[in-house]
Amino acid sequence: MAQPIPRLEGIKRIPLFPLPIALFPTAMLPLHIFEERYKAMLRDCMFGEKIFGVTFTNGREGFPPLVGRVGCAAYVLATVPLEEGRMNILTTGISRFRVLEYFEEKSYLEGDVEYFEDEPGFEDITELAEEVSDLFTRTIKSIRVVNRDEGKGDGEDNFPDELPDDPQALSFIVASSLQLSDEMKIQFLEMTSTKTRLEKLRGMLRGVVERYEMRAVVKEKAKTNGHGSHKVLDQLLEKDED
Repeated sequence: MAQPIPRLEGIKRIPLFPLPIALFPTAMLPLHIFEERYKAMLRDCMFGEKIFGVTFTNGREGFPPLVGRVGCAAYVLATVPLEEGRMNILTTGISRFRVLEYFEEKSYLEGDVEYFEDEPGFEDITELAEEVSDLFTRTIKSIRVVNRDEGKGDGEDNFPDELPDDPQALSFIVASSLQLSDEMKIQFLEMTSTKTRLEKLRGMLRGVVERYEMRAVVKEKAKTNGHGSHKVLDQLLEKDED
């Protein structure tokens, strides 16, 4: 029987893994563990709650990352042992935190972190969440058509096949799936309003979904020896001029 994922709250000391990644709750993160300090970290994690914190670092700042940095606790779902103590692991983000203090007493970094959630909202954001879900689904569908036609990938990608109904979980999945700058992803991670996060994502998706849909239509029309493709291209140009 699978161990239930723990609920995290309050302040707690946990192992920390600085990475150039902004991990979001509910997002999957596979990792290859090969450094001795992180082998030790994983061994300790597996004897405990199977949790470590992922804190963003761009490699250009000092070590450890700045106090106050927002990160996300990762829960180890599966491990695959390899030679020389290396391992592949699969984790999922479960809760955001702010780092209050660092400790370098062990071979790996630890920190006192304070977990936090989005602030409770009193407005009904069901329609907003449904619109974001629809825009994101349309965008994914069009990207897959374009990529398939251009021979990029074999039909597999990192986009989710199903989206959660919960607005907060939806906002995390969409934010983690989009190709955004590191700074923008950190901003989404730091936000404590589900509504604000969804509104910003809606604005971004509105700006790209029609362009991707038009590209997908052009790719499909091009398969018919060009019949109809000029009309579609004219429509695309008209939309760009608007």
